[in-house]
Amino acid sequence: MCGRVGFDTYDRNVRPIPPLWTSVIAAGQRALVQSTGGPRDYPGRRVLAVGLGLSAAALYGAVGWQFTKARTTIDPRAPHRVTTLVTSGAFSRSRNPIYIADALILASHAAWLGRPVALLGIPALVAALHPQIRAEETALQERFGQEYDAYVARVPRWVGLRG
Repeated sequence: MCGRVGFDTYDRNVRPIPPLWTSVIAAGQRALVQSTGGPRDYPGRRVLAVGLGLSAAALYGAVGWQFTKARTTIDPRAPHRVTTLVTSGAFSRSRNPIYIADALILASHAAWLGRPVALLGIPALVAALHPQIRAEETALQERFGQEYDAYVARVPRWVGLRG
């Protein structure tokens, strides 16, 4: 493993990609729900689950479009290929809108499962992604310097939370 994970020292094999984390945690949600009596139906379950899932899909689409328009990479394993610091659209509200979409997927899955215990998947995802986010932040700071520092000062990492 590398000591300081930055733009030039980033090891793409150090950590699993975020979609893998989301999938593994979703499986964990399912197992946890099965161990506590199985999925449960409630009024509005389908509407809530589908609404959260569609919100995640819309956010993924918007962010993908922003990266395409900026002609930069969306690959979290390749920060060395970033050519543009995207700060508009969803990125003006959160520095990690893709990871928010991942959390929305887990929220949708939890809603579908119908057991509040499944919501534990969301903080598990945040914890699992923290090393990835720190590595990306280090790489972006090395690449964009003061421009990135100014962005960090005005836009929260998640939503409404600075730091």
